[in-house]
Amino acid sequence: MKVAVLAGGTSAEREVSLGSGRAVCDALGQAGHEADLLDPGSGWKVVEPGKAPARVKRTSCGLPGSEGTAVLTSADIVFNTLHGGQGEDGTVNAVLELLGVPYAGSRPAACAAAMDKAVSKMLFSQVGVPTPDYVLLDSRRKGIWNDALKEAVGRFGLPLIVKPAEEGSTVGLTKADSAGQLYPAAETAARFSRRVVVEKFIAGRELTVGVLAGEALPLLEIVVPGGFYDFDAKYRSDDNQYICPAGVDPETAELARQYALLAFDVLGLLDYSRVDFRLDEQGGLWCLEANNQPGMTGSSLFPKTAAAAGMDLAALLEKIIAGALSRQ
Repeated sequence: MKVAVLAGGTSAEREVSLGSGRAVCDALGQAGHEADLLDPGSGWKVVEPGKAPARVKRTSCGLPGSEGTAVLTSADIVFNTLHGGQGEDGTVNAVLELLGVPYAGSRPAACAAAMDKAVSKMLFSQVGVPTPDYVLLDSRRKGIWNDALKEAVGRFGLPLIVKPAEEGSTVGLTKADSAGQLYPAAETAARFSRRVVVEKFIAGRELTVGVLAGEALPLLEIVVPGGFYDFDAKYRSDDNQYICPAGVDPETAELARQYALLAFDVLGLLDYSRVDFRLDEQGGLWCLEANNQPGMTGSSLFPKTAAAAGMDLAALLEKIIAGALSRQ
């Protein structure tokens, strides 16, 4: 099978995406498939896995030229490992739809809904999936930020989580422990997204559920020595522990899996996803977000949940691709 793997892109998550793309290309190659890594951030050029530039000056993925279009249209399927920005918000998937090429993953509208944390949280609430309460800031109206931040402190207390509404991998995220940290944290988040979510912090355990082909995979717990699973903890630490199946009671594990399926369905996602939760000190589950194009690197959580279900990365990719092809 010939697979075009999209990786890199132009978002703040470019480095992580290149790692995912390299891992996917390696696994597909070992399984006997032909995989080309196509980087929209490098002008939709085919690049050697591991040799793509770490940074690019482009701010938009743009449209594929003749080389990129030829690779996409000659592939049996496209596997999108772009993270953040236009690669994950449905923009690139819309290009694939216009080109008429089959791809694994969700349709553009579902990608946009999953990528937008404020929209996701509103949809979660509609189907009874608990999600932390929040206030929403708009970078075009900074004049009312101070009042909104005071409201957030009054309603939720401290600490608070401040993050871009439309970014992933905890890029631009701050845990603000004092009122004085909130405005600078909001400015940091606004560098990555016009809208900023200021969310109630849920103290407790970090959990995640992979969803594959309409079924929830085993619940995974992430134990972070520092207690906060930020970008450095995700991608630059060797000290985290990953426990799968998570050491929680069976009723909580099953409830998390059911919430994950509800979140997956209400967003309209397809093929695969990863849904993140916090388990508070009273045993309550809180859905933080759904990742419609989860990472595929060696440290990524989605492949770990699949491994607990008996699938290595190659088998996981085969299942995703087979499901996408049968659907399309």
